Amino acid sequence: MGLKICSIASGSSGNCIYLASDTTTVVIDAGVSCKRIKQSLLAIGASCNEVNLLVTHSHSDHVCGLKMMCKSLSPTVYAHYLTSPRISLLLDGYNNLREFSGDFYIGDMTISPFKVSHDVPCVGYSVYQGGRKISVVTDVGALTADNMRAIQGSNVVLIESNHDEKMLMANTRYPMELKRRILSDRGHLSNAACAQAVVKCVKSGAKQIILGHLSMENNTPELACAASYSALKSEGLSANICVALQDKMSELIEVN
Repeated sequence: MGLKICSIASGSSGNCIYLASDTTTVVIDAGVSCKRIKQSLLAIGASCNEVNLLVTHSHSDHVCGLKMMCKSLSPTVYAHYLTSPRISLLLDGYNNLREFSGDFYIGDMTISPFKVSHDVPCVGYSVYQGGRKISVVTDVGALTADNMRAIQGSNVVLIESNHDEKMLMANTRYPMELKRRILSDRGHLSNAACAQAVVKCVKSGAKQIILGHLSMENNTPELACAASYSALKSEGLSANICVALQDKMSELIEVN
């Protein structure tokens, strides 16, 4: 038995993450079309039946496909109590929406949500099963000590590496107000800030890092990877690092 993770899509235009044990399937966010999610699940070899969906927050790039997914697949949807009112409005009375405030169970998984700093209520997730742990944390302006404690000891961490600060500041298409929002503690995590967190994750046992939610305007996979690899090298550490892309699935990573 193992715990598996695959990014279906990750970035500013849509987000969806697949997590599964041998008996339980979880999807984190539905920020792409239901058709794409179903096609991706089938490509992975996963069943589209008995899907459980965890919502991180209510921004459209995380929930735009949720209503159609509920109509097509009838998943059990889990949302934090501060987010669930917006999700309930979006789903217009969907009767399989469950609200949480702390840890809960789905099948053989323990789901441990933790609040992160963003401009709407937002959570990250640590998922435990059979002594294994995978954590997913994106859409966070700054990682707190509590956040780092929540994800420490993970075998795999999918973490936001949203932007290169120089690229962002040089982007003439972004107004200064938007740049300030992205750079703020309620915005998104830079490559440099992500790299510092990656070092802490690897020190606490992570063997695989997935860099996610990269900006298509203000970052490149090469810059994101270089920042984290450089930070690890400076500490004499190593780990496998890959990038979750917007337009294609990542590899399926399994923790045995």
